[in-house]
Amino acid sequence: MAPDGMYVVQLSRREQRVSLTRCTVVRLERALTMPESLADDEARILLVEALRVLHRGGIDVARPYFALSGTTCFIKRRFVLPQADGATREHLLWEAGQLLGADIDDYGVDTLVTARHGFFIAVRRQILDLYGVLCHQAGLGKPGFDMASFALCNALENSGTGGVGVEVVLQDDGYSGRAVLLRDGIYEGEHSWSLEESGVTDGIARLLRAELDENEAVPRVWLAGPGDTVNGGAGFDGIDHVVEIDPFAGLLVADSVRRTLETARVPLRAYTVALGLAVRGLADA
Repeated sequence: MAPDGMYVVQLSRREQRVSLTRCTVVRLERALTMPESLADDEARILLVEALRVLHRGGIDVARPYFALSGTTCFIKRRFVLPQADGATREHLLWEAGQLLGADIDDYGVDTLVTARHGFFIAVRRQILDLYGVLCHQAGLGKPGFDMASFALCNALENSGTGGVGVEVVLQDDGYSGRAVLLRDGIYEGEHSWSLEESGVTDGIARLLRAELDENEAVPRVWLAGPGDTVNGGAGFDGIDHVVEIDPFAGLLVADSVRRTLETARVPLRAYTVALGLAVRGLADA
């Protein structure tokens, strides 16, 4: 869900082959802010109708996946215990409990352990419940979820590009920016900001100052999202590799979908998060 509409990707898998079977965007009558709009009756009516449009259009709604971001959730990075994933996870859960305190029952908490770091992710249960209400009202099945930043990582990996050295995936929906840092294809950190407060390159610069060593080279930047400010990579001084993600690279694409993509006035990068969510859905199936 972006402020201007719902970007939707449907994948199917037969044996080891993954196909793009549907791809569309449903525009909203007015810009909405997620997840706040879930608790607003008038805004939720718009969301319900948009989901019903998808349903009537033949989109499989048995298990829709949504991206979590903004005030819905947060992620914190901590140290990792060498060769002790189990102990690291226990410590991360303890850290989450210390941070959330008496409010911990209001959150669902999960962990991620990589070779370099441990992370704990906290998601407001109330927001998850509101997504469930939204899907019920629209006649959809029980929703699934993934972090927006993780969906970006999934999409980049699925495209078969990237995965070497330091890289940044920039998601721009026209209203907000999100920069996700990866090392050798592994999530390492992120920064999000309002584009009304600072520009795209300012947000990336802040992330790089916090994450890179002085002797590290400027990373490659992959562009995602429907926002016009990432168009063509203009303004990324000092970064040689600035490329728009093709989230559908390497997928078997149905002829009808291919024709839609060729005629639509929507850049392929606008579907990056939706593709990452669909990949997560297939993994969970």
